[in-house]
Amino acid sequence: MSHLVIIDGHAIAHRAYHSIPPLSLDGQPVNALYGFYSMLLSSIDILQPSHLLVCLDSPGPTFRQQEFIGYRAKRQPADRDLVSQLPLLPQTLENAGLSALSLGGFEADDLIGTLARRAKKLKKITIITGDKDLMQLVDSKTFLFVPVRGLSETKTYGINEVKDRLGVFPNQVIDLKALMGDMSDNYPGVAGIGPKTATELLEKYQSLDNIYHHLSEIKPTIRQKLEKDRDNAYLSQKLATIVTNIPLKYKFKSAKLTPDKYLSLLSLFDQYHFKSLSSRLKRKLNIKTPTAAPSQQTSLF
Repeated sequence: MSHLVIIDGHAIAHRAYHSIPPLSLDGQPVNALYGFYSMLLSSIDILQPSHLLVCLDSPGPTFRQQEFIGYRAKRQPADRDLVSQLPLLPQTLENAGLSALSLGGFEADDLIGTLARRAKKLKKITIITGDKDLMQLVDSKTFLFVPVRGLSETKTYGINEVKDRLGVFPNQVIDLKALMGDMSDNYPGVAGIGPKTATELLEKYQSLDNIYHHLSEIKPTIRQKLEKDRDNAYLSQKLATIVTNIPLKYKFKSAKLTPDKYLSLLSLFDQYHFKSLSSRLKRKLNIKTPTAAPSQQTSLF
């Protein structure tokens, strides 16, 4: 079965950094890199994809920051040791022949959303992420594969699992965030509307538009909050919406997993002295000694 796995690169690297004890190579921290590739190997073992690609955030402002100057303004800066490893992700993915995509002005989420919607010929799509915002992309052929505790325990989210987790269906996630806002991304929503009220409103009226079309039916204390923050609700809805129509020129055959890519990964693991990752991959490939060509062993330092 054709099965595309899309990895939310920086989200997984960030989780890995906080899950893996400090590691370094010639003074360069590499624990986030190690954890990222450990998760990549685990996902290949568990999910058995035919195709795999990685989406990355790009430096600089996104269209959401242009829409709302406060977007993500309260986030603490990432640790310096993590930041120093982020440029290694696209470099090492390129060395391994794995697709790594980023685009200025957009977040990785938007690339993931666009690619997931464009991969119509593939029978199944699994997105690996720690970001529940991506639950809005879940449908009958698109699933989330989420690390729950560190990197070792995972959960797969389909339509019913999203409903169990958030209290709404995937196509209502955007409107849930429009009502509740998002503390992490720092956009407002409707002041005084929490998860319980938001899910109750969406259960009864299905969508943000329909809630506002039926304001007269809603009890006065909640109606007043909705009326007061109507603009914030629709701004938050826009900020929460993952873009699914970026005009990307990408051919999914580039994401196909091939023996050459596995051998390049082996070379990369040897280069970084990731011995346990190398052993895991060798077991998968049924080989006892490295077989990567010397030309593949390019130093990153």
